[in-house]
Amino acid sequence: MTITRKTPVATMVDLMGGGAVIPQLVHNELDLLAVALKGLSVQALRALQQRLGFSNKEISVVLGVSESTLARREQAKRALTLDEAEKTIQLSAVLAKGLDVFEDQDDFHHWLDTPNPALGGVRPKELLSSAIGREQVREILGRIEYGIYS
Repeated sequence: MTITRKTPVATMVDLMGGGAVIPQLVHNELDLLAVALKGLSVQALRALQQRLGFSNKEISVVLGVSESTLARREQAKRALTLDEAEKTIQLSAVLAKGLDVFEDQDDFHHWLDTPNPALGGVRPKELLSSAIGREQVREILGRIEYGIYS
């Protein structure tokens, strides 16, 4: 029996709500850029927020937009801005990597909330509001995956 694993990009799409939220075919990160340029729905962000277990306040801090702006955009069914869509996609990459490494959503959530010595004692969750922070979190997850002390 052959077990097929999803690609990281396919996992990212699923974490953002799958085909119901992102109707176009997505094979790679350039396709995700096309999704962002076309306009990613707030629904994709909410699906990701739910999987991360983030409050409305936490997700608004990560995106750099107020809770009320997000709520208004969601009610009006307006898409995220390009910047917000890119942050959402990058956040889905962090979540996909975290779930792959920890293989358990609760364990990953616990890791996100725990001060990490490899990140200067900062909780990984606190770094998700910047591109550099998101990349650092993914890098630490990669180190954990390969058994390097992190």
